[in-house]
Amino acid sequence: MKPTRRQIVASFTGLTAAAVVGARPEGAQAQAAQDLTTDEAREIGREVFLWGMHPVALYHLRYNFAQNEQNPLNYGINRLNWNRTPLKALPRIATTPNATTLYGNAMLDLSKEPVVITTPDIRDHYWSLQFYDNYARWWHMIGSQFNAPGQVRRLLIGPNWSGEFPDGFVGEEIVKSGSDFAGILGRVALTDDTQEELAVVNSIQDGFTVMSLSDWIAAGRTDVRPDDVPETKADYPTYPGMETIVEPARLAGVDFLRWVGLVLADPTFTLQEDGHQEILALERFARLGLKRGMTFDPETLTPEIIAAISDGIEQGRADALAVAETGTGVMRNGWDFTSDLDYKDTNWRQRAYYGLIAVLAPVPSRSHIGTFCMTDSNGDRLTGAHRYTLTFDLQDMPPVTEFWEIPLYDNEGYFVDNPIDRYSLNSYMLERGKLQTEGGKLVIYIQTEEPEDPLQLQNWLPAPEGDFQFTARFYGPYSSLIDGRYNMPGIVRVE
Repeated sequence: MKPTRRQIVASFTGLTAAAVVGARPEGAQAQAAQDLTTDEAREIGREVFLWGMHPVALYHLRYNFAQNEQNPLNYGINRLNWNRTPLKALPRIATTPNATTLYGNAMLDLSKEPVVITTPDIRDHYWSLQFYDNYARWWHMIGSQFNAPGQVRRLLIGPNWSGEFPDGFVGEEIVKSGSDFAGILGRVALTDDTQEELAVVNSIQDGFTVMSLSDWIAAGRTDVRPDDVPETKADYPTYPGMETIVEPARLAGVDFLRWVGLVLADPTFTLQEDGHQEILALERFARLGLKRGMTFDPETLTPEIIAAISDGIEQGRADALAVAETGTGVMRNGWDFTSDLDYKDTNWRQRAYYGLIAVLAPVPSRSHIGTFCMTDSNGDRLTGAHRYTLTFDLQDMPPVTEFWEIPLYDNEGYFVDNPIDRYSLNSYMLERGKLQTEGGKLVIYIQTEEPEDPLQLQNWLPAPEGDFQFTARFYGPYSSLIDGRYNMPGIVRVE
């Protein structure tokens, strides 16, 4: 049977609210809060969650990468930072990552000046730089799938920037962002797990440049290794103690409202000027003290109203997580095939669902698609209490131009710590003969205990003791993956 809403929501219990530092809303704002009924507060709280969950997750991501000095991955803004080794279960950085590529991240602030991007000439590895905004919308991509071999350059400009463009850029290379808040997610594929392959990929990473236009001009308009780009510290709205928040999906009650308040107080978070649904919603949010340019202060709200808002937030969370029951696309053998072609940004419920379990999803299918799976072939929740197999016909493997990967996550979308540091299986392993095949089949063994059979151990994908899930990736998917016609095999319980 499929998981109930109660079962899905069980692991998302809230955190206790902490004191809020900031100026109080005054005058009409305070009066609006006083005029709230508990029913109104509950409904607005629900709407705040659905609108804000994904933007909050992105604000948290930027805070850790560009501003939190206690985070070892903090590298400032307008600067590219590469993971030099594959991601592991710890530390927990973001939900549903892959383990087949080395990631790069850059948090851009386009409010003051453009940013320059240059790439090396890469001919034998999958690579990409993909650009997103504060609503998790993907607005530009470059990489081996999208460009002919050779170097690539881009000049990124903000929505309100005006000025002279530097000489040497052609029109195709000048790209305008819809928001001053922008992020880059970079990837370079690891085709093997050897130190030699890691060294090759690290050298590729050293050939990328991401820096502000003024720094690029000061450097002589030349390529600059990412680690050599001057660090610029970010200065966006914060509150004392926010560095203790590790998993934004767990935020609840006043804590969640405070993070939405940070989003709205951030001048680089470019709102949708013509978003009628959003404009009306923000007018309702203002009754809670959530208003553009204003620090959220719960002291204008009574305990009864705060309790009602908290209830509404949990209703919103349950509504978002219930998307898992119906799926976001085509259901096949327990796998939920979804792509950006099925997605509307105005569907806040679905956007919040992705913000909870797969930040920055869905990505455009021209890059790759993800298929979610939380249940076995009988519709029962996947759990470490049982053993499973996933069997592919070697004549009917997922059709891709690049590579496929099957990562396993815990109930909240994070890698599972295990003794062999294996978090996924991929097509490169199959191509290199590192996965055992027999009788024209590839059988993946999914279980908590290490298999005693050495052949099964070769194909073992370690699971946690509790519930778990998959988000399989298909880079360069053909049409049968995009529309869900591909007969992805179900996960079979064997014990």
